[in-house]
Amino acid sequence: MKNGVHLSTPTAPVVFETPDGVVRTGGQGPEGTRLRFPQVSASLSVRWCSASLKVDVADRALRGQDRFLNRRTLVVTGERAEESPARARYAAFEPHRTDTRTGTRRRRYVDHWRPVHAWSEAEVWDILKRWRVMPAYPYQAGFSRLSCAFCIFGNADQFATLKWMDANRFAKLVRYEKDFGCTIKRDRGLEQLSSEGTVFQAARSRPDLVAACLSDRPLQTVLTEDWILPAGAFGTGGGPV
Repeated sequence: MKNGVHLSTPTAPVVFETPDGVVRTGGQGPEGTRLRFPQVSASLSVRWCSASLKVDVADRALRGQDRFLNRRTLVVTGERAEESPARARYAAFEPHRTDTRTGTRRRRYVDHWRPVHAWSEAEVWDILKRWRVMPAYPYQAGFSRLSCAFCIFGNADQFATLKWMDANRFAKLVRYEKDFGCTIKRDRGLEQLSSEGTVFQAARSRPDLVAACLSDRPLQTVLTEDWILPAGAFGTGGGPV
């Protein structure tokens, strides 16, 4: 182990929750540690964070439970065409990747629906306002895109703000860059990237909001009577390519 990084470990298992409890599947294989960050790429073969931590988890949850056999299942996700050229090519409705309706055994009828695929960002905020759904705290703090806190697609302002908000985790990633000999953004390290950005004023002026962003406590409600367009609306989120 070096700075908390295991240098020789097998791929970790995929974990998903079922009505009967938590299931762990996969994870076997030869020991070996890649020591590389996910690539800033549209390809999920190298942007393995999306492939391994989101797409594969959903796939295994559907394939690994017999309750999805011989019945119809609808997978609903929130990608929008406006977000990137790659997402613009997605179909709004199509068979899901786990669908086996034409198979001869273990048939699963699984469709994938992207209901807001054609929506603009303005339409998203409008419907949240209509139903009084509180914008998530990071949006209120100035972030214009929500994924992992330290997402590989983050821009200079986001990383400057994250360094200010969560210095310990930022420093850990900087150490990983040095240990790996490979930076998240291949042309510069996080220290340089964050130095080129500006901390979001919405975050700097609201320590209570920053604390809420970092809290692991569940929200009492997601509804609000005092709906305000968040500071992060219509920003440059540094999203997928």
